[in-house]
Amino acid sequence: MRHLFLCFALCMGSGWQSAWADLVVIVNARSGVAAMTRNEIVHIFLGRNRLFFNGQEAVPVDLQGDHPLRAQFYRLLVGKELAEIDAYWSRQRFTGGVSPPVRLHGSEEVLDWVANRPGAIGFAELSRTDARVRVVHNLSR
Repeated sequence: MRHLFLCFALCMGSGWQSAWADLVVIVNARSGVAAMTRNEIVHIFLGRNRLFFNGQEAVPVDLQGDHPLRAQFYRLLVGKELAEIDAYWSRQRFTGGVSPPVRLHGSEEVLDWVANRPGAIGFAELSRTDARVRVVHNLSR
């Protein structure tokens, strides 16, 4: 019976965790970008392409270390854990590849950073977004 309760609690906990944050990709409201595909976002955040479709430079921003929203973002975007993402960026640095996104400490910093830079792109909880940024993709759908 104890095992059954533990399994139930784990399932409920993981279901709650995945529904916890409705993550969206955001850009500066004045960027001229209205929507993006998942593939375009992957290419920007992994450094394969740092231009928006309109030719404007895209400057991605990420969260520090093992922040829970960062973990959720990469799981939803590319199905990878943070250790895999960090290893990818270590290989890029070692081979002289592109630089990883700027890393900030929290969601509010990301919102402010994106709101104050025309080419900025980041991610945030939908409930925290405001008129300073434009939602271009919902990762939770």
